Amino acid sequence: MRYVRFIAAWWLVCLATVATAETLQGGRFTIVYDEGDARFAERSLTVLEAAVEEFGSRLPAGEDPIKVIIAGSLRDFGRETQHFAAGQVSGIARPSESRIVVKSPRLREPGGDFAGTLRHELIHVLLHRNTDTDRLPKWLNEGICMSLANEYRWASPLRVARMFFSGRVIPYARLDYAFMSPGSEMQFGDAYAQALSMTRHMRDTLGEDTFWTVVKDTRDLGFLDAMEQHAGMTPAAFWDDYARSLWWIALIGGLASGSFLGPAWVLLVIAYLRRRHRDRRILQRWAREEAEDEEAFHWEDVVDDPEAWKRDDEGEDEAWTRVSR
Repeated sequence: MRYVRFIAAWWLVCLATVATAETLQGGRFTIVYDEGDARFAERSLTVLEAAVEEFGSRLPAGEDPIKVIIAGSLRDFGRETQHFAAGQVSGIARPSESRIVVKSPRLREPGGDFAGTLRHELIHVLLHRNTDTDRLPKWLNEGICMSLANEYRWASPLRVARMFFSGRVIPYARLDYAFMSPGSEMQFGDAYAQALSMTRHMRDTLGEDTFWTVVKDTRDLGFLDAMEQHAGMTPAAFWDDYARSLWWIALIGGLASGSFLGPAWVLLVIAYLRRRHRDRRILQRWAREEAEDEEAFHWEDVVDDPEAWKRDDEGEDEAWTRVSR
């Protein structure tokens, strides 16, 4: 009897869930939402259709449908984001399935950028449709999404400035590993700030046309080949150029935010200058030691006959000649 009551209760929960699910259809978009989120569904459709129009010249959406789910509860959202903590993600895209899931604004922190999240996740889908995202570096994938979505416009330079002065800049070889999963919007952290900063620098350096040619040509070429063919540089050369510009990027970021006026930033800059001075002294000491070692080494000091190697080579040549004959 208890088992029967449990089954009946379970079916009532399922029916209640189904009953509250609503669907809004608009063009290629199908938006699924709880009945209490109708205004957010309409707003989502407006944002997404405008974004498709805005990005169409660079990243055409095509005619295939895109499904968008506005999760009305943390439980519903958790079913779609099993590998992430509930507070770690605001939205997730499954580009190969043309599927986007976002938290209802009712579940987000006040002031959250709901429209930015929708645009971000949509761009993941558009990139998948226009490139081979397995060839596109994860940092560039996320950087493009944040850049086009107009997210973190002022937060990124400020965070990169802090990273630079505190020695936390992520080396290029480790940057992609800092992203747990492509296609998901994680909390804004160091890797995301650096990815956005690098993407902006790449667009400025290459120009819009060349930048998008490189990005879209990853459908047929590896990223390194696309960079060499269209930009005339390797990813390593781009990284070196970006690294050299970090001082200026950090300075502008700190000044634009007004943070350099605070005592904490003064101490941070002083610590950076001390660390830089210390590193230079270490490099200079290594250079001196290496020069001293080179000056101290003379071939005639370690062998009795410095010309013997020449005679040995002549003997070996004669031996090889006899064998070949």
